[in-house]
Amino acid sequence: MGENASRLKLEAAPKAYEGEQDKARAPEETVAWVRERFASMGHDVLRQVMRIDTGRLGIPVYISICGDEAKGVIGTQKQMGKGAAPAQAEASALMELAERFSFFSFIKSDGFPWLTAPEAGPQAMDFAQAAKAVHHPPEDLARAKAVFDLLPQRWAWARNLGAGRDERLPLSWFYAINEYNGPAAGNCLEEAVLQSLCEVVERHVSAVVTLEKRPTPAIDPDSVTDPVAAGLIAKFMGAGIKVYLKDFTCDMGIPSVAALCYDPSTFPASSEIVYAAGTATSPAMALVRALTEVAQLAGEFNTHTSYKVSALPKFAQLEDASYVTEAAGTVALDSLPNLSAPDFRDEVMNCVGALEDRGYSVYCLNATHPELQVPAVYTIVPGAHFAYRTTGTDVVFHAAKAASQLPDPLQALAVLNQMLEEAGQTYYLEFFRGLALMALERPGEALASLDAALGLNPPSSDEASIHTHRGAALKDLGRYDEAKTALGRAASFRDPHSEVFNLLGFCHYMLKEHEMAIEAFGRAIELEPGLAINYANIGSNLRELGQFKEACQMYEHALELDPGLGFARDNLEKLRQKL
Repeated sequence: MGENASRLKLEAAPKAYEGEQDKARAPEETVAWVRERFASMGHDVLRQVMRIDTGRLGIPVYISICGDEAKGVIGTQKQMGKGAAPAQAEASALMELAERFSFFSFIKSDGFPWLTAPEAGPQAMDFAQAAKAVHHPPEDLARAKAVFDLLPQRWAWARNLGAGRDERLPLSWFYAINEYNGPAAGNCLEEAVLQSLCEVVERHVSAVVTLEKRPTPAIDPDSVTDPVAAGLIAKFMGAGIKVYLKDFTCDMGIPSVAALCYDPSTFPASSEIVYAAGTATSPAMALVRALTEVAQLAGEFNTHTSYKVSALPKFAQLEDASYVTEAAGTVALDSLPNLSAPDFRDEVMNCVGALEDRGYSVYCLNATHPELQVPAVYTIVPGAHFAYRTTGTDVVFHAAKAASQLPDPLQALAVLNQMLEEAGQTYYLEFFRGLALMALERPGEALASLDAALGLNPPSSDEASIHTHRGAALKDLGRYDEAKTALGRAASFRDPHSEVFNLLGFCHYMLKEHEMAIEAFGRAIELEPGLAINYANIGSNLRELGQFKEACQMYEHALELDPGLGFARDNLEKLRQKL
């Protein structure tokens, strides 16, 4: 490939707007420009944008609603936008849609070649970076590399920002770890890169504090002089909201701030403890990001909403948050590092320099959608934590799991067999080999691998899954009583999956234990109410018990949830004729 295979080169990008967020366009201009970009596509991508806050806090929250095409690509229907002023919150909601539509279109593209690391050639990323991403022990890199080199995966061109060169990066490897952590869209490429990089750091420090329950300094609210940040604090306090501000920088060299807020007058009856973080190049802007994120998630602290957890945990009671609320000293906001500059490219390189000083490399992929043409990127910092995804794993485990998910199960099995030869027998290599054999409809061989996995001292967190798949293999072999025993073991672990009870119900049905089958499918429904198959399965058991009217009701409900469930429709028609 040519010198710029990544299609990503940072140019001078002076800031044109400096306010609550520094941008290459004023928020009103961004709104007009992004709306025009969506309209020019002629596709059903943006349905509408609307403001959803009630005004209690005086901090605007907007959402953008996807059209059908965007929903098909992204998988969700709405995106939220935050900002201290309405134009910025609206711009944020629009940019969030541009980011997600661009990113998921990029990830789902079939333009990435499937290669092993040796096939990727001399421009492939150094294996040490892939190992660092899963925190593999440095003394075991030779064995890990031998396994990694066996794995076919999708490779993409990325820009190593610190080294100033293009490298081939194993996209499958990093997407399995990071998923939606790292994409961003911006008014210009440099703005997008900066935002994505700050978000990766924000999630890293959030994970570090959470995993270690690390005490962090409080930020003195009286030290906040920035008018936007001080204004936001005043709005929270004016509404009676208790605000804890924390220095989350964690010696990363880039300022990060967390805010934990709750309303003593409405918690827990109609509000939650809301906990969010923000990272930016200046301490004040990091604080603004954290507080506007809280406003976005909080539902005004009185509307019975429930926000979805991302990087930081949700605390059910204040006592659980003691390591956050109890400060490790107090600092002034301006004591945090400040990497701000008048140009976005300079800010990006300031952040890259801070990370490289701490042993982290920064890779960036150009994810700009060819039609939408709103600059979008995907930034990866190997070794940065993201929630619990980077713990309890290593190169061999991660490679084995990826091998078991290869599109061709025959190839998956062949690769896993090679990995077993190279790395030696481990519970997870046998487990993933069992999954590949199940996909090939070879349950007898799968059972042997799963039994081997059980005999290799798996941690309890994985033992339940092994018992579940043993149950599935035994069911496929028609050994229903043994399958019930295996599934009973799986159900005894904490937080069993609904699939355990679906399989258990099937075994009871085949043994004509219809009341017990109904009980098992009912438990599956409790865990996953929206799955139509379990209602239909209850219908089939009621039919066998002669309760035709009740069976019809179950089949009807299943078809409301999934009109394509053919066997439920056929059985319903037969029963209606009988009735």
